[in-house]
Amino acid sequence: MTNSTQNAQKNQAQSSAKIPDQSFEKNLHTRFTFYGKNSLKWKRKCILLLPEIAKYRIWEKKRFNSIYEYAAKLAGMSHASVNVALWAMRKVEDKPELKRVIEEKGIEIIRPIANIATSETAKFWAEKAMEMSKSTLTAYAKEYKKSELNSPCADSKNYYENQNLFSDLDLQVKPEIAEKLQKLKGQGSWDDLMEKFIDLYEQKLEENKPIPQENAKKYVPAKIEKYVLAKTNSTCAFPGCTKKYKYLHHAWRFALTKTHDPDSLIPLCKPHERLAHAGLIENENLPPENWKVKLEADKTNEKWLKVDKWVAGYYTGNKAGQERPSS
Repeated sequence: MTNSTQNAQKNQAQSSAKIPDQSFEKNLHTRFTFYGKNSLKWKRKCILLLPEIAKYRIWEKKRFNSIYEYAAKLAGMSHASVNVALWAMRKVEDKPELKRVIEEKGIEIIRPIANIATSETAKFWAEKAMEMSKSTLTAYAKEYKKSELNSPCADSKNYYENQNLFSDLDLQVKPEIAEKLQKLKGQGSWDDLMEKFIDLYEQKLEENKPIPQENAKKYVPAKIEKYVLAKTNSTCAFPGCTKKYKYLHHAWRFALTKTHDPDSLIPLCKPHERLAHAGLIENENLPPENWKVKLEADKTNEKWLKVDKWVAGYYTGNKAGQERPSS
């Protein structure tokens, strides 16, 4: 056997020895994931203890210069995370339900609700925090504060009408366009002019509205998608939201109708689409300007609930390896 052949065999053997088998890689990943989850678990327990550590100045008795140094050296916590933890724990000191949420999901999840949860509503908010992601909970809490849910005497529609939503709107237009607009307005109001423009825009859209596609496949036809997105300029259709849309949501669930209807296909951002599939949008069968959040989902429509549960399972990873359901 020649030297070159021996060297080739030796190199091949060394190369093969460096490639771990799949079971070894799986074991590495499993161990790392396990340690990571447990490190988060123990850090959350540290956070729960921080207020008492601060109250009794344990950090000082153990000869640390500050609670920040104490938390950094013993738990790997940053200065900012200590401040957030102390703030949040003050907010939930009389709310054991939210303390349990912190232990399960971490301090960040309660930040959207820390200022609105009371002792009486802590259980309600704890349930929502356990069910939702932080972004979805943030969107829900924002709408909750704006609607009559926070004040039984308030009217949701009046709320939106009474708010000066455009008080900080700064329209930057070219001088020649501004002059044309001024001419068109004449002695009338800007409201009347804008209303005319909107009416004309909607009329033009309506003239080109595609017909619903029945017995359809999962993917929305380009013509219908273009029409639906033009209605909101590709932004989320939920009242007051100006985020870019993420999903085309079937207000009448596609899994039940197998229909792409341009009138009930709604562009939504990720948090508002999550709220829709949590059953927390009231008047979902009406145009989006009539939508608002509600306290609890309707439990009576079993087929509807089954579809939303399926979609929620996809989001939480319970349907791993399967295609995202059409919403």
